[in-house]
Amino acid sequence: MTLICCGPKSKQEEVKIIAQVGEKNLSIDDYNKFNFISGSGKDSLLIANRVIERWAKEELFYMEAQKKLLPEDLDVESEVEKYRRELINYKYEIKLIENNLDTNVTKQEILDYYEANKDNFILKDNIVKVNYFKIPASSKALDKIKKYVWSFNPKDKELLKNLCVQYADNYFINDSTWLLLEDIKKEIPQLKDLAEYNFYSGRVFQYSDTLNFFYLKINEIKIKNNLSPVNFERSNIRNILMNQRKMKLIKQYKQQIFDKAKSENLFKIR
Repeated sequence: MTLICCGPKSKQEEVKIIAQVGEKNLSIDDYNKFNFISGSGKDSLLIANRVIERWAKEELFYMEAQKKLLPEDLDVESEVEKYRRELINYKYEIKLIENNLDTNVTKQEILDYYEANKDNFILKDNIVKVNYFKIPASSKALDKIKKYVWSFNPKDKELLKNLCVQYADNYFINDSTWLLLEDIKKEIPQLKDLAEYNFYSGRVFQYSDTLNFFYLKINEIKIKNNLSPVNFERSNIRNILMNQRKMKLIKQYKQQIFDKAKSENLFKIR
């Protein structure tokens, strides 16, 4: 594509045109809006040509569409206006929500929703509570870590956590959080092909290879197709409750402005 530098002059400066398709011009200012990639030398020239060619293809396609479509297909004003109205309404809804929505969801509200909708919370996957860590085989703390995992002393448990923070490539020591079993299996290659019956509460897995030592203890497990625990669904329920509040807020506000319009005689049925 040939680059051209011509164009009408304004009072302040000449508008630089760098490409043209029919009567449509691409100015340097418009080009800069399209191009988000910087470069130098040959790379810069290649990037510039790609941006300009992409612009030209879109313009040519638009010109072709205008020629080939029927007049009724070209009449898009009503669709544009509908989209404009929906977009403006959506932006206003966002503002109303930001300024008026109560975002505090209590534990009791979550529990109440869970109890009333248990049929909606059936597990689709196995979930577990675990103690897990992956330690480099070369770690100087590996022997201590192997020792502390079998200790029931609370102090040793705290020491184990501290060592994992310092030396583990990855770890998870939490007695209350549920995780997907499949995600855990992805962390430990040796578990990948094990059947489900190998995983049960209290089961411990230890594996070593040339690079790492893996430790996994299944503290608790919930099998798919059974009721999902509320702690696992907490975030999901919170999102549901927040969406319900948003819908209620917008519905109430629309009713308020409707009632006001009727009282002020702005709304009439003829």
